[in-house]
This record gives sequence, structure tokens and C-alpha cells, in this order.
Amino acid sequence: ARKHNFKYCIFTNSGTSALEISWHYLKDKYGWKDGSEVLVPSVTFVATVNVLLHNRLKPVLIDVDPKTFNINPELIRRNISSNTVAICPVDLLGRPVDPQIFKIARQHNLKIVEDSCETMFVKHSNGKVVGSMADLACYSSYLAHIISTGVGGFLCTNSKAEEEYLRSMIWHGRD
Repeated sequence: ARKHNFKYCIFTNSGTSALEISWHYLKDKYGWKDGSEVLVPSVTFVATVNVLLHNRLKPVLIDVDPKTFNINPELIRRNISSNTVAICPVDLLGRPVDPQIFKIARQHNLKIVEDSCETMFVKHSNGKVVGSMADLACYSSYLAHIISTGVGGFLCTNSKAEEEYLRSMIWHGRD
């Protein structure tokens, strides 16, 4: 948690599980309806989209910047609709997303779950570490990632109440 400027870290069995729980929590917390839209990059690992579908949220694929392969902030602006509730920027291939995405989210009152599964410890161009500007940040320690434990993941938040709720969800309702 400290390495990513968060107060709390919850270990999970995978980065996918961290993402799945994050979206489930936010949907429940904010009362998002089935079909609420989440903007995601068109280039990402399939789990980024699958976890949204599992939570009955609608992924809206946004093209990427051809230089970075990360979601294009200008196209985010063009694709925000009255049904958009969140953005899922993905720090792909060790490259952090453009920090202006977080400004766009704040301007439109959108939540962010940053998928940093492939990009732990890397800093954005503004000097902030990946995940640290998001509402929730997810990381993976799968075999092919920066730090490997074979399988595993973790989810970070700055809220004690969120940490307790998310941990309970991971542990089947137990605290």
C-alpha cells in the first residue's frame, strides 16, 4: 500500500479478482443500474472487460493512443454519455496512462478503478505512482508481471470503511 501511496491493501487470489470485487463494490455503493457504462481501452487483457460483464456493467471500448497503447484521453471525452459512471484506465505493458484521465473523471463525476495489473511501482508523467490517483487500484502478481508470486493480486484503497467492506466481500461476508 505504501509503495503506491495508499493506506490499505487487500491481497486477492488474482488481479482479476481484485478488479471483480472493485466493480461489484462500486456498483453496490453508488446504486449503478445494470447496463451502466464504463469506459475501457480497446487494447487490454480480456479480464478488464469480463469483470464488467460479470457485474452487468456495459464496457464501452475506447481506442488507444498508437504511441503508448493506452486509452486515448481525447476519445474518453467524446464518449462520455449520460449512462457513463466510470473509467477503467489500464496501465499497459509497464506504461502508465495519461494523468489527464483523472482530471476528466473528476470533471464528469466518474469513478476510476485503475487496472495496474501489469504496471506496479511505475510513475505517471506527473510523478505520481500508478493507481494512486484512482478511487480503487488493482495490481497483479501473476507469472508474467513485474513481481511474480505465480498467481495473486491486490487491491488498494485509502478508506478504512472501503477496506473493511472489500475484505469482507473477498472473504464471503466474514470480517
